Amino acid sequence: MRFREYWILVLGFSLDLGRLDAWAWSFSAACRPLQLRHFPTAANLSRVLNYPMAKTVIIIGGGIAGLAAANELLRKKCLVTVLEAKDRFGGRIHTIQDRGLPIELGAEFIHGKSKPLLQAIRAAGLSTHDVPASNQLFEKGKLKSAKIWETVGEIMNRINPRKPDCSFRDFIDKLKCDAHTRQLVCTFVEGFDAAHTDRISAHSLLKAERFAERMEGETQARINDGYSALVEHFENEIRSHGGTLVKGALTRRIRWKSGTVEVTVHRSGSEEMFPAESAVVTLPIGVWKTRELIFEPALPEKQEAADKMLFGNVVKITLVFRKRWWPKPNFGFIHALNEPIPTWWSDPRGPILTGWAGGPKADALSAQSPERLETLALAILKKIFGIPALRKQLVSSHSYDWADDPHIRGAYSYLPVNGLDLPKTLAAPVKNTLFFAGEATATDGQMGTIFGALESGLRVAKEISRS
Repeated sequence: MRFREYWILVLGFSLDLGRLDAWAWSFSAACRPLQLRHFPTAANLSRVLNYPMAKTVIIIGGGIAGLAAANELLRKKCLVTVLEAKDRFGGRIHTIQDRGLPIELGAEFIHGKSKPLLQAIRAAGLSTHDVPASNQLFEKGKLKSAKIWETVGEIMNRINPRKPDCSFRDFIDKLKCDAHTRQLVCTFVEGFDAAHTDRISAHSLLKAERFAERMEGETQARINDGYSALVEHFENEIRSHGGTLVKGALTRRIRWKSGTVEVTVHRSGSEEMFPAESAVVTLPIGVWKTRELIFEPALPEKQEAADKMLFGNVVKITLVFRKRWWPKPNFGFIHALNEPIPTWWSDPRGPILTGWAGGPKADALSAQSPERLETLALAILKKIFGIPALRKQLVSSHSYDWADDPHIRGAYSYLPVNGLDLPKTLAAPVKNTLFFAGEATATDGQMGTIFGALESGLRVAKEISRS
């Protein structure tokens, strides 16, 4: 005699793990033993039910690339979990408050007119203000106006892409230009690109310059409430659309095969596993280089690309004063080429001055304590403005050592000689299962920018939705 078999299907969604689980029990009138089947991903369950289910995606890294990817994937009805090692989201965006003033320890400027970034800022309801395009040089004890962007652009456009690539130092040493222009442009590259001029690719600088010209790269602005306001907007959007955000989750291992990933993290002193159909990896190059994240199977082509890419350092210090004492409230930028902290700018939101050093000068300052950096900064400002006793005017100073941050290990990436294809190699998906984003994957030369990171997140969301 035949007995009809029945199945009970139970679906459950774990908010903590951000995954869809399904269990099925079978029984029959013959009281046969129960059978248990577990379908840990939407894809497996979809095949059993012959019904389309949402894709499940794990995103490693809660910087702007990861958050942008998560936000876009949720709009495409994916099930998304973002794993962030830090106790906050934003990555190299880190805004703090000092007496109601936003202080940017990391990214600060909106460079150029990136449509996706400006659209995100508008969607968040955030206001911005323009940064003056004026630049001054401090030389021989005096300040004088200088056309920095024009000079840099003219030199960059003399790089010949049809000739073999070389370091920018090799290029400019052979170029017919005066010593002052050479020093000015090299100092700019060191600061703006956080690079060593004897390592950075000349062709990469030309590519970045030409792209910047198309999107008004010389214009700059700030978000009035600070960049972290944009991060908070993304967090709220992700949660409101059903996404899961997990902080303090250090990813240690990604086991994968086509269509399946298992991400192992250390969290609150224990080990947890997050399964999904695909993963987005947004690691900074500094973390890639440590090889602390293990892929099983390994990804030798990705690791080789990351090893070849360069990761620069930056020292940034922001000084908050009791009141504005400098002559022009919002003077733009001052460049003191011979000083250890060569670039300075003002902020119309309050009595704030910020100093910036990149590349070799940042490396030289890396061992300095915050107290010694503060003393050095005040000495340089005294020299530039001729104002004594600045310490009496100082309320506080703020700096952050990104190179010492175990989840970042530097400022941002740049390309070595003959390295133009490295971002493309790093960005390429693997078997429609592993996807890669972050500023280092920007293939248009705009590495080291917020908009480059954000656009990479939007790119992987498209790749996943098409896979």
